[in-house]
Amino acid sequence: MKFGSHNIALYNNSKAFRITLDSVLSEGLFNNAKILYLGAESEFTVLKKILLDRESSIDELLEVKSLELIETTQSYLKQGTFDPDSSIMFLEKAVMDALKEGFEGLCVAGIGTPILESGARLEKLLEYEASVNDLVEEFPIAAICLYDTARMDRKNVLEISRLHPYVHRTGEFSMNDDYCSAPDRDIEFDIASRLDICRGTADSLLEMFKIKSIYVEAHEVNVSRLAVAIADEMGLDSFTKVCIEMAGKIHDIGMISLFLDMISRPGPLHSFELKLLQEHPRTGFELTKRVPFPDKVSNAILQHHERMDGSGYPDGLTGSEISLEGCILAVSEVVSAMSFYRPYRTTHGVKFALAEIAKNSGSLYHAGVVESCIAVFRKGFSFAENSTNY
Repeated sequence: MKFGSHNIALYNNSKAFRITLDSVLSEGLFNNAKILYLGAESEFTVLKKILLDRESSIDELLEVKSLELIETTQSYLKQGTFDPDSSIMFLEKAVMDALKEGFEGLCVAGIGTPILESGARLEKLLEYEASVNDLVEEFPIAAICLYDTARMDRKNVLEISRLHPYVHRTGEFSMNDDYCSAPDRDIEFDIASRLDICRGTADSLLEMFKIKSIYVEAHEVNVSRLAVAIADEMGLDSFTKVCIEMAGKIHDIGMISLFLDMISRPGPLHSFELKLLQEHPRTGFELTKRVPFPDKVSNAILQHHERMDGSGYPDGLTGSEISLEGCILAVSEVVSAMSFYRPYRTTHGVKFALAEIAKNSGSLYHAGVVESCIAVFRKGFSFAENSTNY
């Protein structure tokens, strides 16, 4: 175990749990790391017994701040609810505090099983675990996530484990390269995580939409690529970027409900046709909700035509009512659409599109997203084909 590592420790009895905690203490103290343990008060007694065996005093370690014990209800589950973003912010503050106190970094061990038992959705926990992978790359943290497999669904164990590069086995931390492929486990279909399934579904829906699509360019792929580039420029976590990638590919899937001649003929739409068109984000939302896509995917699809001032559709949302993913998709969609030919207008090009979003930054489009979009083009981003770039 080392700084910059994200580890998982699976146990199903008290002996295995004690061995894991003993390893955490050994590694943390050896590397001059502050040890932060997040768990139940009843589990703190196990730490005390381990320290007694080491002829160490838990009170001494607490006094010099080498060890800090925080109950789950004061860390992961404040007010009984689990919020991935708040949990990541909690860890960021903890490592900064450890550095200020003179430690080399933070060794944090947390019991994850109570999060699922609190009623939190697995999707939220996976989002958190993916964010921890990003966190350990940025800060001197060694994160050890402990899960009691005796209290968990086996499929959940597999999905969670896949997000950890390192695993604790027989008292040591090693590469997690064979947990899901061990020949003595009959897992077959279960080795595909929910995100893998959703990404495959998004690709299939994209191919289906292309059959009916009238776009002469790879619009959906362009939107997806630009949206991911913007998210990367904004420093968003890997889970959010995967969600944005999927949403971009199928953001217009709701248009399969429209008449083909309606969206392919030149000239303005009739009033009733305009109403139908403005429902396509909601249709896409309803279609994707039938698949276990993360909420960030479905919500971004629903909101990709909303505008900051409330002039968008289908719900006329304003400001913070629109998710960041929806704001990113909105800007990406506008820039991609304006850069190419449409039956009802000539090609505008990328320069025109970027000038349009810059002019309406903060009024129609999220200012931070606009700034990041312009930045990625300055750094060399270009659309896949037939685009009028710089």
